[in-house]
Amino acid sequence: MINNDIKEKILTYLFFTAVLISFLGPIADVDFPFHLMTGEYIYQHREILKEDPFSLSGQFIESDRTTFILSQYWLSQVIFYILYSFAGPAGIIILRSTVFFLFIFLIWFSLKKRGFYYSFIISSLAIIILRPYILDRPQIFSFLFTLMLILLLERFRGNSDSAKPLFFIPPLMFLWANMHGGFVFGISIILIYTFTESLKYFISKPHLIGKSQGQRSLLIFLVTLFSAILFSYINPNSNEAVLVTLESHTNTTLLFEGIREYISPVQELGFPYSDRASLFAFWIIFGFISIIIALKTVRTRSVDITVFAAIVFSAVAAYTAVRYIPFFLALSLPLSKDYRFFRNINFAKRLRSSMILYILFLFFCVSVIWYGIRDYSNMFKIAKHLGYPEKAANFLIDNRIDANMFNNSNKGSYLIWKLYPYYKVFADTRYISEESVRDNSIISYALEDYNQPSNIGLINALSAMVPTELGKINISVSNFLVARKINKPLWKKRLDEYNIDLIVHEACVAYTLGIYPLLLRLIKDNEWVLIYLDGTALIFVRNTEKYSDIIKRFKKPKELIYDEIILETTPFVMQKSSFSTPYSSLAFALMMKGKDEDAQKMIDAALSLDDKDIVANFCSAYLSLKRKSAENHPLKEKLSFLLKNHIK
Repeated sequence: MINNDIKEKILTYLFFTAVLISFLGPIADVDFPFHLMTGEYIYQHREILKEDPFSLSGQFIESDRTTFILSQYWLSQVIFYILYSFAGPAGIIILRSTVFFLFIFLIWFSLKKRGFYYSFIISSLAIIILRPYILDRPQIFSFLFTLMLILLLERFRGNSDSAKPLFFIPPLMFLWANMHGGFVFGISIILIYTFTESLKYFISKPHLIGKSQGQRSLLIFLVTLFSAILFSYINPNSNEAVLVTLESHTNTTLLFEGIREYISPVQELGFPYSDRASLFAFWIIFGFISIIIALKTVRTRSVDITVFAAIVFSAVAAYTAVRYIPFFLALSLPLSKDYRFFRNINFAKRLRSSMILYILFLFFCVSVIWYGIRDYSNMFKIAKHLGYPEKAANFLIDNRIDANMFNNSNKGSYLIWKLYPYYKVFADTRYISEESVRDNSIISYALEDYNQPSNIGLINALSAMVPTELGKINISVSNFLVARKINKPLWKKRLDEYNIDLIVHEACVAYTLGIYPLLLRLIKDNEWVLIYLDGTALIFVRNTEKYSDIIKRFKKPKELIYDEIILETTPFVMQKSSFSTPYSSLAFALMMKGKDEDAQKMIDAALSLDDKDIVANFCSAYLSLKRKSAENHPLKEKLSFLLKNHIK
């Protein structure tokens, strides 16, 4: 019989092998390319960006927020570039896996005294929670640095006779402040510890609010933490980082509306593309920590206000936006290590020697390892997925088109990396310019004025697709007038004002796979010519003499846009997507290609998931018109359907 020590060593090695492998995998982050390109620019020019060289409007923008975005990640970006230069994608992937590995290891290490299986269970839940955050971005360093900061602070509080742990905090804050703006979270933690530890010293009621440090220890503590804050100000932005962080949660929230990072865990549950397993694991840990803190407070009639304040702060942050969930893990798990219950129950003691539990964990670790290496040939590559328009970028490089380019922000990061300095992007996920973010939405959703919601742009574009001889479909939205007569819609004015002659765009919205109204408008717009499509992106050029040569060489029939929609949506339909828009978008494309029976199946699938799906209802009405027309009814059928709760 294998003794417990050998079993636990085997399981520990297997577990951390599984941890390392679970954070490997191809680069598929939409933001990574602009970080890489910015790192290359900084490294080659030996200067931190003050203006944005990559976008049409970037060099004319002057604001604290813009300066902050351009320079806040500079050290992380340079590290990315150097690693990529020497080791290619594998260097970035190994770095990412190492950072997350250290994060999980430190959590496990801080909890292991509470119980062998307990530490593995909590660490496993943490891995599940972190799944949506396995991205190649500077924010991963903030997750790790937050945890390191907490462990250093707690190490000192556990033994205030030795100040050594504190001496690592100022250089940590200096490094953090030059790698990611999340260091502001670190400053908040330091201020919480400074205030609560001082309060405990002056009130001196350890039986109520926790044990205070001695006068000398507290003085060293305060001086070191004050120095750490000063060190964090040694960065290209100094005080702007704090101001911009506060601003991002107030008057610029419109910029981030709908972005997953900035919605609460409760809101995310309503999003069809959310990671339910990650959210479920988060609520388990959130509930568990809340319960054990409440139980200990009731039992002892006291609370360590430092621990309580830090956990509440991180919990409020995580509840406000899912981007702070890893910070909540970094704070709450180490701080809750001493909140113990059930340790004297015999059943809990017997768990350590349980063979059943050991086999279950063994199976779990082996399964994670197998799952992680199943696609080993692509593990250290850049992912081939819809987010990276690689072929479209190569087309633009091979056929230099002297034109200002409009692109959707989701493609902008990759286009920066591939096309600079030959082309400048209109927009990207950095959201450098608030005006370009607004105009990006106006153009992509084909809005006719500033007050139109995006779904009205879709409704108007769909209505324009109905042939006159077929009839008319009146689409109404409650309390909103859809039909408008405008000489030149706003989206076209914006293209003219930016002097845009080149459009690089996907047919469908990322994640939701709803059809972009711009594409529907371009189908019938003779001012624009389709010259390229590949299942990931389409390219249009303005129909003028200047581009006659490239139009002659590459002009394609616009009906191929329907094929593009099919190519973009089919993978999601085949995966049996749980939301309606992939089905309704595919239904529309099939219907416009004359495949009515297949379209009807997709319509039914979409309406079964959401009976208010705009495109599915439109397609249903359109097919009804076609059937009546085929029956030789001369009357133009007017169909309408009422869609509620679709205005953002």
